[in-house]
Amino acid sequence: MWNCAGVKVTYYVDHVGHDHELAHQQLTREQRSQIAGMLATGIPFDDVLDKIQLSGDNSMVSRLHLTSKQDLKNIVRDFNLSSSVTRCQNDADSVAAWIEQNKLDGERSIVRYVKFQGEADTVRGLSADDFMLVLMSEAQIVALLNLYRPLKEVAMDSTHGTNAYDYQLTTLMVVDEHGEGYPAAFCFSNRVTETTMHTFLTVCKETLGRPLTDAVLMTDDTEVYANAWTAVMGCPAHRLLCAWHIDRVWRKNMAKITGDSLLKATVYKTVRALMELPDREAFEEKLAEFLTTAAADKKTEHFAAYFHKEYASRPQLWAFCYRRGLQVHHNMHLEALHRVLKHVHMNGRKVKRMDSCIHALLRLMRSKLHDRLLKVHKGKWTRHIMGIRNRHRKGIACDPALVTTVAADTAYAVKSPTTDDVYLVEQNDTVPHATATCQLRCQACNVCVHTFSCNCMDAGLRSTICKHVHLVVSVFHPLIRCMPESEATATANSPMLHNTNSAFDGEDNEQIYVDDVDVATELVTTAATVRSAPVSETDAILEAFSSQAPSTHTTTRQNIEKAKQHWNTICAEMEVDENPEVIATVCEDLVRLKSLISALKLKPQLAELKEPRQPSNKKMTTQRYFASTKRKPKKRKAEESMSKPDNNEKAYLLSSLSGQTEVISSTLCDTDHDYHARPDDIITFEQNY
Repeated sequence: MWNCAGVKVTYYVDHVGHDHELAHQQLTREQRSQIAGMLATGIPFDDVLDKIQLSGDNSMVSRLHLTSKQDLKNIVRDFNLSSSVTRCQNDADSVAAWIEQNKLDGERSIVRYVKFQGEADTVRGLSADDFMLVLMSEAQIVALLNLYRPLKEVAMDSTHGTNAYDYQLTTLMVVDEHGEGYPAAFCFSNRVTETTMHTFLTVCKETLGRPLTDAVLMTDDTEVYANAWTAVMGCPAHRLLCAWHIDRVWRKNMAKITGDSLLKATVYKTVRALMELPDREAFEEKLAEFLTTAAADKKTEHFAAYFHKEYASRPQLWAFCYRRGLQVHHNMHLEALHRVLKHVHMNGRKVKRMDSCIHALLRLMRSKLHDRLLKVHKGKWTRHIMGIRNRHRKGIACDPALVTTVAADTAYAVKSPTTDDVYLVEQNDTVPHATATCQLRCQACNVCVHTFSCNCMDAGLRSTICKHVHLVVSVFHPLIRCMPESEATATANSPMLHNTNSAFDGEDNEQIYVDDVDVATELVTTAATVRSAPVSETDAILEAFSSQAPSTHTTTRQNIEKAKQHWNTICAEMEVDENPEVIATVCEDLVRLKSLISALKLKPQLAELKEPRQPSNKKMTTQRYFASTKRKPKKRKAEESMSKPDNNEKAYLLSSLSGQTEVISSTLCDTDHDYHARPDDIITFEQNY
């Protein structure tokens, strides 16, 4: 018993209230060290628990059988196994420690801007309650300067659910030469407003040294990104809304219609047919007819008012006829990136800590850098290549009589086999890359997506080679005369052509846009940001890998001397400052570091792969298989489901907007609805809508 200053403490040598039961026992030091060795190799928690259950003595229950995930978390904490992720128990201090360590890289630091809560930045208009962290590696900068050029797609979007503080992650993405998305910059912020996005884009502009002018900006249906982009980068050449987002919003707002599923499906297919109209004059005419017709019906008047307010006043953002030739109609690259971050690198769970979220984002970025390295040196099979090959098979299967020559080797007319439409296929004068063809090419035709242009909807909206181009090339084998833009510009600026009426006169050739792996000095060295000598994209990616990996070029003795230098620096700072909190934290981390050394010594060695004994060309034996025998449920009638309309439905619905239309009425026929009418069946669209 101990009594001091009114505080009475009684110490019991033995436990009181329970026996020496398993529920109150702890894992031994040897058991904890063995488990720490498995965790140090990166084995997941579930696999470690499974190994523990199989490795113990199952003749009787022991403390090892009661090991839980909480025990594993405690071992990770005590042995300091998460030192690369969690540097401090306080999440904000852990992120600050990671930022300070990252800033040691100087101008190669991935952190381009940071502002913690409690600090105000009046210059950029951020209050004390705001948090912002902008990440942009040197490899991302080099890739962005390589990939971006005027009239190139740039997408911006934010996602939530990556941390417990409701901070949103905003991504700036460009499209590479393979037609896939590449993240150029990331921004964590506590709110997504015009002010925060203005700051994010300003930091990107200052880092690059120049604005991204004349971009094709793709966002969701909000003015935040567009206003901030216009203020920082200048007015974009085109501003578009993602077709997938628009379609999803329309489906949700079908609830404004007071009618059955058939009426809702009819309205949805009508607005979808309006979106996909290729001609602007026909679109404006049919849009006006739809608004008049829908507003006259009480069942659809609420949806008509909504559609008129939200979309009819700005069709240039969503109608396909306004984006033909841009080869852009969605930003699903960005949506897919955010899904990969959450479901792959975050294991489908909501991460609470900010440092863990940053760690997952860095893993995602390393995977994108590896993917980029693979594309640059080896090439990659993508869904765009598969789409080009599918269109090639369709093109060569068409009747050659459908093609007529307008101008030899330059222009051809292709008649549609099903409609009266005629498509014009023209050879372009230049291609926006340094070689004759880019990565998105057809090997059989030896042309890429930039060699020919076609006025069909497929070639105008997607970065692909339509079947009409494949048909023309397979039938006529035109002489390819288009040249890279750099060669065309050099030819136009030649002294021998200064007095001629060149097609390039009056163009601004001061900026250089490079599509090769190397980056031009003019793009890297600017007055705003002074950088070192230009590096290739490969060197930038390898440098990013080396900066985040432990060095393998130093010897053991050099590492020991470096550790002694760090220890001497820590001791000197503790003796000068004598801050009790700092000293206690250092002592605690040293204890964990000692435990980590013990865990690494017990880390199991990975088993070596056995040499195959069978010949490499041996045929695979027939294996067992599983197949479902369940009958598939009956699908709803096509006219009652809100699916995209086919060509027959589009033609019927758009012609119905004009008034009298041949159709089978529900009052004249037992069927609910039919888009294939009899000549003697006529009703007005307004009455049936």
